[in-house]
Amino acid sequence: MASSQWTLLGDDILNMITDRFDDIYDYARFGAVCKPWLSFSYRFYKHKHHLFRANHQLPLLVVPMEGHQEIRGLYNIAKDTLCNGIQLSLPYKRCCGSSHGWLFFVDNKSPQIELVLINPFASESENSMIKLPPIQCDDGDRVMHMDEYGVNKVVLSKDPNDFPNDFEVIAIYGGTQTLAHYKSGNNFWSYAKPNKEIQCFADVIFYKGMAYAVDFYSWIVRIYRKRYKQRPGGNNSSPCYLRFKTINEGLSEYLWCDYSGNAYLVETSMGELLHVRRDYLTMEERIHKDVEIEEMRKRARAEYEARTQEDHDELREEIKKIMDELENQKVEEYVEPDLSRDLEEELHKFDKPHLSVNFTVFKLNLPLSRGQKNIETVNGEILFVGDNHSVSVPSLRCPTLSPNSIYYTDDYVNVYFQNLAFGSCDTGVFNVENKKFGKHFVPSFSAKGMPPPIFVVPRYRCNAKRIV
Repeated sequence: MASSQWTLLGDDILNMITDRFDDIYDYARFGAVCKPWLSFSYRFYKHKHHLFRANHQLPLLVVPMEGHQEIRGLYNIAKDTLCNGIQLSLPYKRCCGSSHGWLFFVDNKSPQIELVLINPFASESENSMIKLPPIQCDDGDRVMHMDEYGVNKVVLSKDPNDFPNDFEVIAIYGGTQTLAHYKSGNNFWSYAKPNKEIQCFADVIFYKGMAYAVDFYSWIVRIYRKRYKQRPGGNNSSPCYLRFKTINEGLSEYLWCDYSGNAYLVETSMGELLHVRRDYLTMEERIHKDVEIEEMRKRARAEYEARTQEDHDELREEIKKIMDELENQKVEEYVEPDLSRDLEEELHKFDKPHLSVNFTVFKLNLPLSRGQKNIETVNGEILFVGDNHSVSVPSLRCPTLSPNSIYYTDDYVNVYFQNLAFGSCDTGVFNVENKKFGKHFVPSFSAKGMPPPIFVVPRYRCNAKRIV
C-alpha cells in the first residue's frame, strides 16, 4: 500500500488497532504516521482516558536523574526501561502528590502552605501550572519542616484542564495530618473541625461523586463540605468547613500493634473500593537497619578487595613465569582491569532493604453497608500506591507485570529519618496471594539524597512531536 493510502483507512479499522494500545507511547508512534492518524489517536486516547479514568491507566514512574537536580526522567515499569529522550524540568524537592497527570509541590517555606500544580504533559494551549490559595496552619499544625514535608498527600477530583470550573482538591497536611478542601473558583480552603476519634489521615479518594478518607487506625469517613451559619474568626477563617460521616469504625489509637505504617484507598477497574494497609519497620528497626546496611557494605567491600587482590597476585606470578620462558617473544604489558563496576554490582544488593514488611487488603462494602472484608486476591488487578493518587490497572492490559500485586514507592515522610544511609529506596512489589516481595525500579545508591520516585499517569499531547 502506498504511503499516501494510509490516510484512507476507515475509523473502524483505526479503532481496532488503537483499541489494543495500553502504553501512551504506542499512541505517539501511531500518530506519527500521518496527520489523520495523529488526530484520531488523540481523540481515541482522550475517550479511552476518560472512559477508564486516569486512575485505571498504566502509570509511569517519575525518577531522579543522577547529576541533574532540576531534571527527572520517566521510567516504564512494564518495559523495565527509561523512556529515552524524555526529561521533565521539575523543582528539586519531594513531590507531595500526583493526580490526573498533575504533580504537586509545596512552593515555599512559611507559616502558610502554598501548593503549586505542575503538569509537564500539558499542550501549549493548556495550563501547565496552577497556584492554589495558601493553606492556613494553626500553631498545633506547624512542624520544623513545613516545606516539602509540610503536605503528606494531595489528590484531584478531575483534570483542571478538562474541567477548569469543576475540580476539587483535598490535601493532607501539617503535623496532625488533617484535611483541607479546595474547590475551583474559590479563594479559600475549607478545614476539618477537630475530632478526637479520627485524626492523622493517610489517604483520600474521590469515589463515585463522593470524597472518602482513611486514617492510620482504619477509620474510614465520607467527607462533606458545609457552610458556617456565621463565619468564625481566627487564622483558619473560611465560609465552609469539613464534616465527616463514619463509614467504617477504626481501631483504638491505643492499640499500637494495629496501627498501620500507611494506608491507601484504591478504586479497582471494576468499580470496587479497596482499603490497603502498609506496615513498615519501626523507627528503631530502621535505625538498626541503617547501621546493619553500612556494616554489610563495608564488609562486602573489604572482602571483595581482598579477594580480587589475591587473584591479581596469582595472575601476576603466572605472567612473570610466562615472560621468563618467552624472553625472545614480545608479551604485552599486563594492565590491571577496572574493578569499580564489578564492585558497584557487588554492593548494589545492599541498596534495597525491605523497609515495608507487609500489605493487607480489605474490600469495602459501599454504599450498601458498612464494614470491610479482608481479601487474599485482588482479582487480577495491579495496584500502584505511594504519594500518588492510587491507581488500579487490570493485569490483562499489563501482561509483563505481576497480577494480584501491589507496586509501591517510598512514601515514608518522617522528616527526622529521611537521611538514612539507604535513602528513599523502599520501592518494590508485593504479591497479595503468596505474600512475597519483589523489585521493580531500584534507585541507585548515589541518588539516595534526591527526591523519591512517584507514579504519574501522563496525558497524551496531540500537537507535540514527543510526549513532552
